[in-house]
Amino acid sequence: MIEKEVLLREKMRYGLPLFVSKKELKLLKKDVPVQKIIGWQEMQDVKLDIRYKVLIPRYETEEVILAAYPLINKKSKVLDIGCGSGFIGLAIAKNIGCDVSLIDISNQAIKQTKFNAKLNDLKVNVFKSNLFSKVKDKYNLIISNPPYLNKEDKFAKSLKYEPSKALYAKNKGTLFYELICNQAKDYLLDNGYLVFEIDFNSYDYLKKRYGDKVNFLKDINGKWRIAIINQKNL
Repeated sequence: MIEKEVLLREKMRYGLPLFVSKKELKLLKKDVPVQKIIGWQEMQDVKLDIRYKVLIPRYETEEVILAAYPLINKKSKVLDIGCGSGFIGLAIAKNIGCDVSLIDISNQAIKQTKFNAKLNDLKVNVFKSNLFSKVKDKYNLIISNPPYLNKEDKFAKSLKYEPSKALYAKNKGTLFYELICNQAKDYLLDNGYLVFEIDFNSYDYLKKRYGDKVNFLKDINGKWRIAIINQKNL
């Protein structure tokens, strides 16, 4: 059973007892993600509780965060749009030590992010906002892992345990890229950056919209995963 092996690897990673209980086996058979079974993750030196209905942080997102680090410093102001568990913004706050704000339209995400900020003893600004609707400031970096899956595509059964609003978007998955790009320039400081996690559909959209003004990066698996756009090119 591949899922059992994955669970054991995750437990080994966190130094947990290498044992799979009957209850855990039942959950695996129901396609419950191993991260939900364990109940938390640790990435980029941040412990992430995921008890609420939020997107499970992926290792691909960790690569997006690593790409963002060189663009900022301790004096920077950062906005994480669609924060979910808080992974992106909290990792930046923990490892860079700058001023970070995290927003989401989901009450579950806001609760989870506030919980994880407290869990990691991080002072960040967390508030509910429909994209930029409640945003007042300007930032050196706006970063987002928005919903980007196309509802017409088929994905793993395990996704049923994650909020669909955090996964799927209209316009073949590109809707939130369009909305954020249309407004981001007004909320970025001079020479600031907009950073996205992307997939193949959003890569095509951003390539068509901005051409060579976007810096695209591939992930460890050779897939287009990161898009970086300077404020002057928006």
